[in-house]
Amino acid sequence: MKSKTISKNEIKIKKSHLFIKSLDLIKSNPGKIGLMILFDVLFFVSFFSMKIIFDYLNKILGVPNSGAEIFVRIIFFLIYFLALLIAYSFFKYSILDFIKSLFEESQFSLKKFGQFYLLNAIIAGIFIIMIILLNFLLYSINEEYRPFIFILIGTPCLLFSYIFVNISHALFYRGHSIKDSPKKSFTITFTKIKIYREIILVIILFALFLSFLLFGAGYLIQIVASRNFSLYLRIYSYFTLASIISLYTVLYLVILINRISFYAIIMNDKSE
Repeated sequence: MKSKTISKNEIKIKKSHLFIKSLDLIKSNPGKIGLMILFDVLFFVSFFSMKIIFDYLNKILGVPNSGAEIFVRIIFFLIYFLALLIAYSFFKYSILDFIKSLFEESQFSLKKFGQFYLLNAIIAGIFIIMIILLNFLLYSINEEYRPFIFILIGTPCLLFSYIFVNISHALFYRGHSIKDSPKKSFTITFTKIKIYREIILVIILFALFLSFLLFGAGYLIQIVASRNFSLYLRIYSYFTLASIISLYTVLYLVILINRISFYAIIMNDKSE
C-alpha cells in the first residue's frame, strides 16, 4: 500500500460536491487548464492532419481488386489506427499529468508512456469486440426496431464506456499496472455508481438542457421568420452554426471538468 500525502485540494474535494469543486480547481488554475486546452487542440490538429493524409493515400490506393491488395489495405488501416492511437495516448498522457498537478506535486516523465499506449490498445480492442457484438445483435432483429434497440443499449454502453476509460486512465497514472487498471476500473464502474452519479447527472442535465434550448430557439425562429422564407433560411443558417459551436463548447467544458472529477474519485477511493 502506497503512502500518500493528502493535499488541500483533495480535502476540499472530499468535503463538497465533486463537480463544483472540480470547477473551482479550473477557476483557480487557469495556466494549467490553458495547457490542457492547448493539448486538446493539438490533438485535434494532429487527428485531422492524419485524416487528410489517410484520405489522400486511400484515394491513391483505389479499390482493392485482389487478395494481396486487400491485405495491403488492411495493413494500411492498421497503421493508420495505431498512429491515431499514439497521438491520442500522448496527448491524454500529458493531460493526465496536468490534472495530477492540480492535486499534488508532479514531475512529467514519458517513462510509462509505452505501457499507457498498450493499455489504450487493449481498451480499443475491447470496444471493437463490443461494437461487433452490438452489430450482430442489431442485425438479428427486425429493421424497424433497430433504432430503438440501439438507443436502449447504445446509450448506457456509451456512458459506461466513457466512465470506464477515464477511470482506467486515472488508475494507471496513479500507479496501477496495465492489468489492474481496467480490472479495477470495471469494478468501480459497475459496483460503485454512487461515487460518480453526480457526473452522470451533470451529463444528463446538460443533454436535456441543451436539447430544450435548441428546440425552443428553433421553434422561435420558425414563428418569427416563417412568413419570409429568405429571412428564415438566413436566420436558420446562423442558428445552425451557433448551435454547433455552443454544443461543442459546452460539451468540451463538461468533459474537461469531468476529467478532474474522475481523477479526484481515484484519489479519494479508499480501496486503492
